[in-house]
Amino acid sequence: MLNEEVDDSEFFQQDFTTASDWELFNARLEEIFHEWKLSFGQSSFRKLAHHELASCRWNVARETIKFADVELQVVHYRAVLPETDPDTAEPAFSGCQTFVDLMSIENDYCVAYGAQRATSGGEDADDRLHPLAQWYGLREFVIVTPVKKSIANESQIRILTSSVHIAVSESSCDVPVFVQAMDKVQHVYLGVCESGPVRLSFDIVHLHLTPPTCKYLSGLLEVFKGKIGVAYVDPVAVSVRFTYALNRFLSACYVSDKSVPFAESGTTDPGPVAIPFGVSVDPVAELIVHCTWPQVADNVVVDSQTYSDFDPLTAPLWSLRAQFEDTPVCYLADCLQEFLQITDSRRALTEYFSELAFGANAAPPIEGTNPLDLLTESKIPRLSSVLPARIGIAPTKTAPPKLEGPLSDDQLKDMLYYLFPDAQPDAQWPYAASVSAPGEFDPLRIKSANVDSLVHRLAALLALCNAAFGGKRAVAQLWAEFSQEMRYRVERCIPIPGLMDAAVSDCVVRLITIVPVLFC
Repeated sequence: MLNEEVDDSEFFQQDFTTASDWELFNARLEEIFHEWKLSFGQSSFRKLAHHELASCRWNVARETIKFADVELQVVHYRAVLPETDPDTAEPAFSGCQTFVDLMSIENDYCVAYGAQRATSGGEDADDRLHPLAQWYGLREFVIVTPVKKSIANESQIRILTSSVHIAVSESSCDVPVFVQAMDKVQHVYLGVCESGPVRLSFDIVHLHLTPPTCKYLSGLLEVFKGKIGVAYVDPVAVSVRFTYALNRFLSACYVSDKSVPFAESGTTDPGPVAIPFGVSVDPVAELIVHCTWPQVADNVVVDSQTYSDFDPLTAPLWSLRAQFEDTPVCYLADCLQEFLQITDSRRALTEYFSELAFGANAAPPIEGTNPLDLLTESKIPRLSSVLPARIGIAPTKTAPPKLEGPLSDDQLKDMLYYLFPDAQPDAQWPYAASVSAPGEFDPLRIKSANVDSLVHRLAALLALCNAAFGGKRAVAQLWAEFSQEMRYRVERCIPIPGLMDAAVSDCVVRLITIVPVLFC
C-alpha cells in the first residue's frame, strides 16, 4: 500500500516560482529608477543660490504603472540650474545631494510662485513651485501618486510605502522618493531617502486642529527635540517668517476710466490724441509681506503664549511680493489685439459700402481738368463734399453721395482735421516742426513711423475706430475719406502735412495704389 503510485495530475500544483503582482510592481519601479539614472547619483554638485529653486526651470518626467487594479503615476522632478562661471564658482560638494539641500540656509522659505516648469510632454503649465521643493528645498525628487482616486486606506499606504523602500534599497537610489497619500489637496507626502548606511524618512502628520503648544516656537522646539531621541544641549538654529497677505483692497486705486478721443464725452482740447490706456479692474490680486528672522539661536529669543520677541517691526529682513491677475482687462492690449486681427481680413472696401462699387455713382468731372481724367477718376466721394471750405475750393454742383457709416459728421470732421490740420484757419492739432523737417537715417527706426507724424496719427485713429466707433465698418469709412483726401491733394499738388520730404513720394505712391481695396 505504501508503494502505490499516486497520479500527480489529480492534485492542484502551486508554482511558487511565479512572480506575484506585488513583486512585478517592485521590479517595474526599480526599472524606472534605473532608466532615469537615479541609482548613480552625481559625483559633484554645487550649492544652491538664494531662492534659485523658485526662479529656475523644472524638467518633469512621467511613467504610468499599475499595482493590482490601481493605476499609479511615477513623476520625476529635477531643477535645471544655470551653469556658473568656473572662475567665480564655489567649491563643488560630493556625497548625497539631498542632505546638502536640506541643510542649506539659502533654501529656507522658497517663494510659492514664479517657477517656470518645462515638461517632456508639454504638460503641467502650472507656475506654482511644488510643495516638496518649497518645504524641504529639494532640487530633485520622485513622487508616486495615484492617477484617479486618492489612497486613503492605511493598509494600502503601508504596502505602497514598503514597495518604495524596497525599490530604493535594491536600486541604490539616492534621490528622495515620496508617496502621495490621503486627499491630493492636503499635500500629504511620505518619503524616504537612502545614501550609503544612512536612511532619512519624510513624515507628515495632518491634524484637524492645531494644538495650542504648536502655535508657538517653544512648543515646536519641544516636538523637534523629542524626535531626535538623544539629549541635545547645543542651541538650535531657527528661522522664523511672518507672512501677511492683503487680497481685499478698500479702493481700486489702479482702475482708470476709459477715455476715448472724439467721443461725445471725449476731450476736444488741443494736444496729442492717444488710444485708450489703463485697466478696468485692479490688476493686483494680492500683496504679500514677509517678515523674516534668518538663523536665530533658540536660547536668545522667546516665543510662547505669554510673551514673544518676534515683533514684525524689528524683523531684520522684509520682502514684498505682488500677485497679479492672470488676464487683466487692459484697454491698450484689447485695442491693439483687435486692430491686429484686421490683417487677417480679406473683405474689400466695396463690401462695407456698396455705393463705392465701380461703375455706380460716378463722380462728376472736376472743373478745369482734362476730360480724359474721367477714365481714371476715383468713384470714392471727395472730402470736399464733406468739408467744402477747408482749403478754399467751392464744392461742385453735383456732389457724390455721402457715406453712411458709424462715424458721425462731427466725429469725421474732427478726425480729418486731426490728420490734416492745415485745412483749418486756426489749426487745433498742428504738426511739430521736427516731424515735417528732413530727418537723419536711424536704423533702429527703419520700420517705424515718426512720433506724431501723419502715419502715426492715422494708425492711432484706425485702431481707435476699430475699438470704440463701430469696428471694421468705421475703419473702412475713415480709410475711404482719408484715401480720397490724399488723392485730392495729389491731383492739385497740395502739400501733405506730417511727412518728411524723403518719405512723401513713397507714401503717396503707396496710398494711391491701394485706394480701391481696404484689406487685401
